[in-house]
Amino acid sequence: MQFQAVERTTAVAGLRTAHLSAILTLAAGLTLSSSPLLANPPGSPCACDLAGTWYGGSVVAYQMTIIPAAAPDHYTVFAQGMYKNSVMSTVYTGQVVRKHNRYEGPLMQLSTSDPDFLNPPPIGKMPDIAAVWSTMKLVDCNTIENRIPFFGLYFASNIWQPGVDWIAPGKTPLLDAPDVDLLDVLAGGMPIVETYHRLLNTVKTNLLHKN
Repeated sequence: MQFQAVERTTAVAGLRTAHLSAILTLAAGLTLSSSPLLANPPGSPCACDLAGTWYGGSVVAYQMTIIPAAAPDHYTVFAQGMYKNSVMSTVYTGQVVRKHNRYEGPLMQLSTSDPDFLNPPPIGKMPDIAAVWSTMKLVDCNTIENRIPFFGLYFASNIWQPGVDWIAPGKTPLLDAPDVDLLDVLAGGMPIVETYHRLLNTVKTNLLHKN
């Protein structure tokens, strides 16, 4: 009788262990499948990654390309806005680095409202510098939230002269206060928040034209 009681106790314990194991497995599966950073919609990379071609912005539209750099968790960023607010400007370029669940780093653009820059070189002048601090987060595999807590314009007269001859003591973008705080001008002093969507790397076959 004692032997049968032990058997029954062992069997019940085994069933409880198996039941608990099944619950934990199911919970783990639900957690993994519901995590936006682990879901992989069709056309997205095998694992969620910042690299790719993106479109979006906030009040203005941008096309953005992000390329993995040589160092792990470092990415080179190219961003071009669909607007014109100067005589001539370059695209925004920079690099972001992964810090926990965000990617942070600087971007810059050379810009000028001087029509002399439309002439062939040498121009004898230098452009202004627009500097940005960007902090990006993957909302899911195909969506980026980009927050901009710093956006400043530095006048060329406080940085450099043709040559290139650095003005001393000149301003250093991102370390010294900008000549124009563009967040005050564009967003009432608040950070700009942008949203970008990935250009997928697949296409539905029924959309392809055939010979």
